Amino acid sequence: MKKNSKYMEIYLDVKKKVEDGTYAIGEKLPSGTELADYYDASKLTVKKGLDLLVSEGVLRSRSGFGTEVLRKPIDNSKVFGPNEGLMSVVGEEHVESEIHTFSIELPSKKVAEKLTIDPKEYVYNIIRSRFVDQQPYSLEQTFMPLSIIPGLQPQHLKKSVYAYIRDELHLEINASHIWMKGVLASEFDAKILGIEQGDFMIEIEKSVSLASGTPFEYSITRHLYQDFIFEAVFVEN
Repeated sequence: MKKNSKYMEIYLDVKKKVEDGTYAIGEKLPSGTELADYYDASKLTVKKGLDLLVSEGVLRSRSGFGTEVLRKPIDNSKVFGPNEGLMSVVGEEHVESEIHTFSIELPSKKVAEKLTIDPKEYVYNIIRSRFVDQQPYSLEQTFMPLSIIPGLQPQHLKKSVYAYIRDELHLEINASHIWMKGVLASEFDAKILGIEQGDFMIEIEKSVSLASGTPFEYSITRHLYQDFIFEAVFVEN
């Protein structure tokens, strides 16, 4: 993987120091000048790295007071809704993607049914692994109909496919239906994510529709169980 930019190095190092207790909850961090000297960086670069932790709720920065630790990071766990892409939640600078498969093919019967398309209609078959702050996060397989999501290219997969759909195709993403279950890691899962075959994982099966009600995505994503949090709010009327 490519070398991190300086502010990301600072972000990761400070985050690690909070995790291991070097910086305790309630403790003030060294001043911007001291951190700039320590990391051999400008104060602006230091601020950019710390601001990421402020946005995550790990640090709090107050004018005239400095920056203090509010809580420990929640590992690499990310809590997000089914219609949100990973990059929109954690920030593009935190996420790297590795593409393992990008092909155009006829769908299986199940995929055609999930996308409510004719079995003779071609789909993209995409397999990619995601890394957050250089740590394995998930392995996903996604199917999308060419007729609904035209022009998808490998470069879009390195960034946010949802951004391409919204910003370039001008389509509105609306509803998702998800299924969640525990599974055991396959040989491929283990190889890509650096775990043992047979390790427990969380599998998310998802169908996503546009505002028109047309399904445009069917995907299966496998997460490391220790890095997965699901949050739901139920309201009784």
